Amino acid sequence: MNPRKVYLDHSATTAVDERVLEAMLPFFRGSFGNPNSLHAWGREARKGVDNARSQVAQLIGAEPKEVIFTGGGSEADNLAIKGAAWALKDKGKHIITSSIEHHALPELEAAA
Repeated sequence: MNPRKVYLDHSATTAVDERVLEAMLPFFRGSFGNPNSLHAWGREARKGVDNARSQVAQLIGAEPKEVIFTGGGSEADNLAIKGAAWALKDKGKHIITSSIEHHALPELEAAA
């Protein structure tokens, strides 16, 4: 009898939903160009990114230009905090965090 495995570190990574995997397979296999490049592979990848951005925007009731994809949690954390700080800069130029914040947040000090 095999014991059932349970993965408990979903804050770091998680299994890919089958629907996401299916949508991404063309980009893993053939349309893997840099979406910021001007060549055909890049333009094809750009179409995929733009399509995904539009789908997410529609799902959450936003404009596509309001949807930003990041490379991971650290980048997303920093972008969110810096964006909030920038939007509220007229209320003060400081960010207060605590010792229990995500370990990505010390990057704010280095990037400031």
